[in-house]
Amino acid sequence: MVNIYVKSDRTALSKTYKTDAGIPFECVEFVRRYFNQMHGLTFPSVVDATDMFYRIHALVPLKWGPEPVRLQTHIYPYVKPALYYLRPGTMLFWEPKPTDKLKYGHVALVVEADAEHVVVAQQNRTPPVQEYNTRELFNAINAFNSAYLGIKTVS
Repeated sequence: MVNIYVKSDRTALSKTYKTDAGIPFECVEFVRRYFNQMHGLTFPSVVDATDMFYRIHALVPLKWGPEPVRLQTHIYPYVKPALYYLRPGTMLFWEPKPTDKLKYGHVALVVEADAEHVVVAQQNRTPPVQEYNTRELFNAINAFNSAYLGIKTVS
């Protein structure tokens, strides 16, 4: 289990989420914490989610010995079936926008995926766990003017 932290312990829907420790609010640090705690991997420091998308091409083991784990970066157009890309551990990146919410882009993790639903966990956005229709999410990602920058998958 990896904790997700949000700016407030109450959402607009009055749902309460655990917010007790860690580096608060940063989506990139949630992704780092996930790979650190679940797989013993990390990556070099980055400025924001957009920097991570363009600059991080491998995850580095925390212990000396094993080789880095390569990341595959995927951008539009996506030519393979949705579940080739949308699987647990996939990093989903949003385009940066000139708004406070997406000024630095955003990254979230796919935690569950099947033909009907994709569950995404994220930090610094509400709700922290969100369910999407697989076809609708994939169509949104696989569009010319998509709000998504792209995805990264572990090789």
